[in-house]
Amino acid sequence: MPLTGTNFVRFTRHGLQSARSIWERTSDRFEVRRQALKLRFWDDRHRHPPGMLCDHSYEAIKALSGLGLYEFRLDDEIGGQENIRIILFDPPKDWIPVEKRPLRIVWILEIFPKKRNDFSTHDIRRFRGSRTLLAQRCYGK
Repeated sequence: MPLTGTNFVRFTRHGLQSARSIWERTSDRFEVRRQALKLRFWDDRHRHPPGMLCDHSYEAIKALSGLGLYEFRLDDEIGGQENIRIILFDPPKDWIPVEKRPLRIVWILEIFPKKRNDFSTHDIRRFRGSRTLLAQRCYGK
């Protein structure tokens, strides 16, 4: 099966574990994964209306502006959870990964149902820390 899209979507280990703790049923986790794989068209987002990708909206995390961290919003109900957010990291185009891939990687840091309008200080620190770990381990920064 050939690769489609303009990006390779990859989950961090923490992202997979957080999804497992929220959705116990495998079918629910695969539904979330199916929605997250729409990010393989991330570099084509300029072809859609501003703030939209496929049938979902996204926005840069304001507290971490300029760092390439975004929240991708899923409006569907999956496994009894609503208001689902996918936190993703879009590395700068000049970062060269240690492990070569045919497509540029978009990283899924976390998936969770959002309960409040803003992110807590702990959330912001966790997202920044995940970005730093990826920069060190996968890009040699």
